[in-house]
Amino acid sequence: MQLNRKGISEQVADSIKKKIQDGEFKVGDKIPGEREMGIELSVSRNTVREAYKILEAYGYITAKHGTGVFVATPEHQIQKMTEAFFVSSDQIDDFFSVRKILEEWTVKWSIENSNEEQFRELEQILEEANEILGAGEVDYERLAELDHKFHLTLANNSNNIVLIRIMNFLIDLLSESRTKSIQIPGRAIQSVQEHVRILEAMKQNNINLAQKYMKEHIDSVEHSIKENIDSI
Repeated sequence: MQLNRKGISEQVADSIKKKIQDGEFKVGDKIPGEREMGIELSVSRNTVREAYKILEAYGYITAKHGTGVFVATPEHQIQKMTEAFFVSSDQIDDFFSVRKILEEWTVKWSIENSNEEQFRELEQILEEANEILGAGEVDYERLAELDHKFHLTLANNSNNIVLIRIMNFLIDLLSESRTKSIQIPGRAIQSVQEHVRILEAMKQNNINLAQKYMKEHIDSVEHSIKENIDSI
């Protein structure tokens, strides 16, 4: 019986999801309650409740206590997807495998869609990072912010909306450890130098070389984090 009920609730979830995708329910709309939706779809209230739980888990809807159920934004949906990839030490390999693929395509699309002004913005990020490294007391928190900004600026320059959203959340998965990891001896200088190499290849419109440098950069960050995972 439970398997059948689960099957029905999944079918109901698919039906409601289609209404969202077809625009019948738009972002921010309050959708019918469990009883009303049950009547509309000729299923029990409990089945609708289970369907809503499925949709909420995937980020299609959000339930607000005492208010109702609402259609979520695409950003919320992607956040829900990426939250499932909370990075623990035994997931580092998987995290960086995904990031390498995304970052290599980010570089390619950024080269194809960037102008001189956008390249200049990336240069300014690296110039500030080098200034901080040359200061007497290094501001590691600001360096971490600039590292974040460099990668997200590349994503923004790709003009790929889905990639931008995914990269925002994916990079944020390591947000808590970013400031600590950049304090690993030699890591900050190495990251900035690697960013400079990536940007120089991009300015030469050399997609293959820029992708190679990006992969090497992500590899080296992964190596640093793995070697120092206990202290991060």
